[in-house]
Amino acid sequence: MKTVALYGGSFDPPHLGHEAVVKALEELDFIEDFIDKIIIVPTFLNPFKEGFIAPAQLRLQWLQEIFAKHKKVSVSDFEVTKKRKVPAIETVEALREDYEKIYFVIGADNLASLKKWYRYEELQKLVTFIVATREGVTVPSDYIKLDVNVNISSSALRKEMDRTKLPQCCAEQIMKYYKEHNAKQN
Repeated sequence: MKTVALYGGSFDPPHLGHEAVVKALEELDFIEDFIDKIIIVPTFLNPFKEGFIAPAQLRLQWLQEIFAKHKKVSVSDFEVTKKRKVPAIETVEALREDYEKIYFVIGADNLASLKKWYRYEELQKLVTFIVATREGVTVPSDYIKLDVNVNISSSALRKEMDRTKLPQCCAEQIMKYYKEHNAKQN
């Protein structure tokens, strides 16, 4: 049975917390034996947000660079190439042809809005959710809990860039982009 862990998000910007989630997935006992692939899917535009700072193609490029050396990881352009908001269920339905079992990875910060996701009840029947922990957020027992001890948020980073919280391979590019963008906004 072919299985996949699908990890979607805005990744605006990608940071060490995202990298830690993928590393934790790779280290889970059941991942090694049962998960064939981890697919990272950056959104073109998060369905719950009105915009983004870094364009989708740039976020996609950064993620490809960050995860290039991870054997089980691929970065998908599925949602980026659609150039619109793509509900999670649409991405999952596209993967159902290739995978019999789909794990859907979310950050604990997404739990509050999860039941508002488009066709949530159907999505819940198609996937098993894995929730990456975040300080101050309780993960209910009906989800698989992924312990990630990195407390970084993209929204906080957008306000105040910190090189030490960015993946080493493209930290300079990310810093430069967000500093220039923030300077234009002020």
